[in-house]
Amino acid sequence: MLLLVVIAVVYAIVTNQGSGARKVANVSCESGEQLATHYHAHLSILYEGNELNLPANIGIQSNCFYWLHTHDTTGVIHIEAPKAEANHTFTLGDFFNVMNKPLSKTQVADITLTGDQKLLVFIDGKVQPDGTDPRKVPLKAHEQIVLEITPPTVDPPPSYTWPSGL
Repeated sequence: MLLLVVIAVVYAIVTNQGSGARKVANVSCESGEQLATHYHAHLSILYEGNELNLPANIGIQSNCFYWLHTHDTTGVIHIEAPKAEANHTFTLGDFFNVMNKPLSKTQVADITLTGDQKLLVFIDGKVQPDGTDPRKVPLKAHEQIVLEITPPTVDPPPSYTWPSGL
């Protein structure tokens, strides 16, 4: 009996952590980048009229890459998943889960909106209807997402120029 328990524990460790594979919600962390499904989205966060930089290396750990990650502070989110995930729609909520930061209509990472503030969600330069849940915003190829905490309002919201090849 003890031998079966030991085997079960070792199996659980090897299959869940031995290769560095971890999972946050529905986003796995693999020992290398998964390039069968490969595209990029861009995120800008505006607070007090200023664009905040996303940290570099979100979702990159010493022994694994989450399917959603950043390499630098440009705001480009890399969506790099196995072929089996080609039809899966990853969301901004998934990315914030990987960041281990909250995202809601009243909180963006470490910023909690006060009573006089409002969160505006822009997708490709178009403001989304009031009440849009930012967690449900899909990450699509070359999509530009802006989360703007007002006031003030930056009009128009910033855009991103995609470098060739990205």
